[in-house]
Amino acid sequence: MSYDPFFDTEENQALTAICTRKFISSVGVGGIIFGILNLIVGLIAIQATMLNIGIVILGAMMLITGIYARKKPAFEVLQAETIVAGLLFLWNLGIAILNSMVGETFNGRGLIFSLIVAIGLYRYYHRLGYLREQIESVEPEKIEQTKQMCKMLSKTKLKEEPTVIQSTNRQCRVQFMNQKGLFIQRNMMHAFTATKEEIYLAIKNPYIKSFTLEFNHPTGKLIYKFNKKNSEKLKTWLSSESSQTEDSKETIQEVSPSQPEPVLCNHNM
Repeated sequence: MSYDPFFDTEENQALTAICTRKFISSVGVGGIIFGILNLIVGLIAIQATMLNIGIVILGAMMLITGIYARKKPAFEVLQAETIVAGLLFLWNLGIAILNSMVGETFNGRGLIFSLIVAIGLYRYYHRLGYLREQIESVEPEKIEQTKQMCKMLSKTKLKEEPTVIQSTNRQCRVQFMNQKGLFIQRNMMHAFTATKEEIYLAIKNPYIKSFTLEFNHPTGKLIYKFNKKNSEKLKTWLSSESSQTEDSKETIQEVSPSQPEPVLCNHNM
């Protein structure tokens, strides 16, 4: 999948690596729950046939990888959880096929959840493989600093801060910093910086009052919608002196002919 080139900057790769570690840690919680459920199901099903011992073994493996993901969210853990989730799906599929061969009705509904989990984990593993070394080398201090940035932005009062805007679903906030904007999602699933030019190019339609920004992230499309008030703040910031092209600057000014000079407030983040 192609993505916007600015996500390959050293700064954005570091932010993506930090968020990926947070994602792996969150996946660990799901792995623990999924592992426990499969252990319970396997222990019950094993009374019918010893073939279901595989569910118990794979459930235990998922539980162990989930615990390890919480303690040390490394890329290898995501790889292990992807493999175990795939094996669980294949095992359940095999058992379902064997049961149908002896006369039982084939029911694929029980396979859907394990398939979704396996595909979702593989998707992240495949797309973020190029950040493997960075994910493993991220210092705990940087992770903590990013968490603090997220907390600081989430606590900022929008009415009192002209350099912070929030998406309509309240899941993403943007901090204006000189010629760049810092995007941080509330759940820390994504964090990145983009220049004014890159942000302008992400606006789907600059001629409407409420902006929608669309970025092509390595893990998929990121779409952020802003209401009229926050869009005006973004428009004012984009219209200030920047390194953006003359064409984009003129277009923004056409959308809003007279823009007041913004008061920039940089935070040490």
